[in-house]
Amino acid sequence: MAYLANISDFLGFTAPRQSQLAMVSGKKLVFWILIAALMYQALLCAVHTNVHSISMSGVALAELCIYLACFAVLVRHLRLEFIALAALTVAYLLLLAILRNQLDPKGFRDVLIPILFYGIGRQIGDVKYADRVLKVAVLVVLAFGFFELLALDAFSRVFNIFSYYVSQGSLQASSHWAKDSVLGLNGTRPEGIGRTILPSLLGNHRVSSVFLEPVSLGNFAVIIAAWGLAKRRTEIREMAFFLIAALVMIALADSRYGMITLSLLAVLRLLPWHRHAWMIGLPLGAVALLLSIGTFYTGGYGDNVVGRLYVSGVTLLDMNVGMIFGLDGFNTAYGDMGYPTLLTRWGALLCIFLWCAFWMVRMEDERGDRFRAFTTLYMSLILCVSGTSLFALKTAGILWFLVGCFAGRPAGLAEPAETKKEMPNVR
Repeated sequence: MAYLANISDFLGFTAPRQSQLAMVSGKKLVFWILIAALMYQALLCAVHTNVHSISMSGVALAELCIYLACFAVLVRHLRLEFIALAALTVAYLLLLAILRNQLDPKGFRDVLIPILFYGIGRQIGDVKYADRVLKVAVLVVLAFGFFELLALDAFSRVFNIFSYYVSQGSLQASSHWAKDSVLGLNGTRPEGIGRTILPSLLGNHRVSSVFLEPVSLGNFAVIIAAWGLAKRRTEIREMAFFLIAALVMIALADSRYGMITLSLLAVLRLLPWHRHAWMIGLPLGAVALLLSIGTFYTGGYGDNVVGRLYVSGVTLLDMNVGMIFGLDGFNTAYGDMGYPTLLTRWGALLCIFLWCAFWMVRMEDERGDRFRAFTTLYMSLILCVSGTSLFALKTAGILWFLVGCFAGRPAGLAEPAETKKEMPNVR
């Protein structure tokens, strides 16, 4: 209980005035929602390994509890724009289900995450609160990550990751090539490929921490790096904390995507212009690049960046009108091809609607504008090399909560005036 009290002190939950009780209660609940979203897969894996087998239905039930907790926060002050956005989205997905003659629960689940977590970020969160929550999350992730790195045998006795995913049907038991390992398939680099980052120091092991997958650890690192880089130059200590943590995570996970994206984020942060509205078209640019590679690249598929981009480009070239508008191919497994997955599940019309809604959000200050631009880069690139990572609750929940924290909020819910002071022309 003393430990929980310390966390409450750190997050600023102590000594509330009577008029703030509802807000404080909401912040406590949101903190545990975010921690649950971050760690639920690890907790379920530990239960599966040591207590009782967990199937896909058990994972779905855990996610449902998290979504219901989000709704419990939002229902206290439902806003008209939230209701309108959710209603239009659900209506469109139901229309697609009628036209397809089949309901796609995955499509509903994927769109639910950004709506709910953006909602609780906008209603409850603010930048200072998000800083504190994110620091707790970073420390938890690093603690589990170094536990896995330095005591792999003990970690494996607690978390049999391979068996956990086999029980959900995500993997076949015969697909395991790493002898005596209980990590996931991507938890070890094959000998022919090897590590990219610090191979002589860390070997072929790719750390996954609480995410159970090194890919998700790399994605989380990019998110916290984006949060750090969005800060003002006067917040250099906060920026440095998140950037250093992100670099450590990328190294542990050997995330090639994380390494490339973080480099691009740093370049974007150093560019002289202040406006980022041009980035609204970045997904179209990414699709155009994939189509070009699919058309002109002659090297074929390979387990490298260009080879994976080539397959995505060829798949996009082969899509018909029905697939582009979500009428066909929605139940096809596209693997690491994010744009075909997104188009066939949601359709181009819903993608455009939600993208415009994202860019129409009025951000609180220039930090929010930068974070939206960085989030745009993150999403545009991840859809080039991954089919479902963008919609993984363990990282997507945090991402959309942070977007909501930067959004302009109603009078009375904004940060205190002194936290919003800013030097002129400071980027």
